[in-house]
Amino acid sequence: MPTLMRRYFKEVRLRQLRALVELARHGSFTRAAKSLKLSAPSVWQQVRALEEAFAVSLIAMRGQKVELTEDGTLLVELSAPIVESFDSLRPLFLDRRKLLARQLTVATTGSLLANELRPPLELFRRTHPEVRLEFIDRPSAAARELLERGQADLAVVGQLDGVAANPLFESSALTSYPFMLVCPKGHPLIKRRSLGLGELARQPLVLPGEGANSRAHVDAVFREAGLASCLNVVMSASTLPLLTGYVSMGFGISVTSVSPAILRAAKAGAKEYAGLEFREVRKLFGEEKVVLLSRRGRLELPHVKAFCETVTAALRHST
Repeated sequence: MPTLMRRYFKEVRLRQLRALVELARHGSFTRAAKSLKLSAPSVWQQVRALEEAFAVSLIAMRGQKVELTEDGTLLVELSAPIVESFDSLRPLFLDRRKLLARQLTVATTGSLLANELRPPLELFRRTHPEVRLEFIDRPSAAARELLERGQADLAVVGQLDGVAANPLFESSALTSYPFMLVCPKGHPLIKRRSLGLGELARQPLVLPGEGANSRAHVDAVFREAGLASCLNVVMSASTLPLLTGYVSMGFGISVTSVSPAILRAAKAGAKEYAGLEFREVRKLFGEEKVVLLSRRGRLELPHVKAFCETVTAALRHST
């Protein structure tokens, strides 16, 4: 074996790769050390050993925050599956021996739980009654964080174009939510031949809350058009029913991503949307994709695979 290869196998250890992956996950030596039950200097030494072994810089400090370099991101992409597959080996072994209680925790949004996910969740519960299910209702960004920290097994969340992919996650596209203009019935903007951002910015706006993907995207579109200072946001609503309720009362209009299930219900005359009209504004705001996220490289348990297959089959046919 060449000297370089012998040196590589001697010096690079799983614990060093795990230290880098945890550092990527937490963005801080202190938090990574806490997760690994080590001291911060020990984590630093593990990462430094990797830098020496690969002869590259893997991290850069931005104040108290640790960021990956381009080489660091690449090494995390390559090593995360190794770390995850090793860490998931014991649960898979115990499951095969029927010694593991089957449970599954999924982080997802309230809109998805109320709409697209209801049929597949009901189906999975009927077909896998032995699995203890837990669903955590969070905005997309917070749901991703739960998956990163190991507090959820899977996440079903919204994802906007242009957002950098997390090297720790496997992502599977499921469906998409178009951005819609939501107005009280009879509002003149619904039938206007063409719409511009300036025209929308002058309206009183009822928008999703600050932590929501759709709010971040709407704010970014107006900001890039130089219209952020013109906005008149009269309400930041924590839930879609709250948002649609106040729009139907005439407090303002809204721009938000809307579930296809809600659009179908509104078209069918559902009472809760009777005072509203919807107009697609995809050309101005695009759409929000819905993705299933899992930890890259994890050896998934059979019931987790079955859940992913059930949700994927249902949502890919929901639009």
